[in-house]
Amino acid sequence: MRWKQQGSLLEFKPQGFDKIDASFKDPGGAYTAIQINAHVYAYNPNLVKPEDVPRSALDFLNPRFKGKVVSCYPADDDATLYDFYAIVQKYGWSYMDRYMANQPNFIQGHLGVVRSIASGENLVTFDTIASISMDQKNLGLAQAIAFPESDPLPIWPFTAGIFKSAQHPNAAKLFLSWYLTPERQSNTGTWSARSDVAAPYGWKPILSYKVVNNYREFLTNTKQLEELRKRFEAYTGPVKNLGGVR
Repeated sequence: MRWKQQGSLLEFKPQGFDKIDASFKDPGGAYTAIQINAHVYAYNPNLVKPEDVPRSALDFLNPRFKGKVVSCYPADDDATLYDFYAIVQKYGWSYMDRYMANQPNFIQGHLGVVRSIASGENLVTFDTIASISMDQKNLGLAQAIAFPESDPLPIWPFTAGIFKSAQHPNAAKLFLSWYLTPERQSNTGTWSARSDVAAPYGWKPILSYKVVNNYREFLTNTKQLEELRKRFEAYTGPVKNLGGVR
């Protein structure tokens, strides 16, 4: 948004631009989504019974999961902050008091979240990115995902744009056009930015879920962002950098 306001981005509408939802792109083509991410739930299927699989944020308050819920630090990762804020928007800040009473764990990096669940160190999270969990499941790790049934699903796009000052703008246009072809979009392991490309793993089209879809506005509200980081850090304490983040 800042680069667009500064006039730094080249307006370009690759083939398939008309298949991308308006919420995921600039109408003039200054930027466009190239794939869509979602914060689903993840759990260890070897250690969590089917009847205990979380279906709403309230299920993570179950004493069964005391000391075994994990997420990134919301004050450290803006996607996680977006996820936590969506829950607080529905259930109020009292949810955080109850969540913290269940002794959750906080680490850096979503890959670390997934691996800690696969190892059994933790059992569940509402803070995984669907494609990361599925990538690790496909590698043979103990991992399964679930979608919220009553809570909204936070989603956000990976977004691409081309600088006007790019040394090879035609190469950039070619790359972006290739990345948005149906063939490439069907092999990203997550939802396509294009509405005419089927979702992987038998998932539903992303906008057919009840979603929270205002990540761009969330990130550009810098005053609110800073206030939320401070407020969540008051719950979690400062980030403990234990290394190993990739």
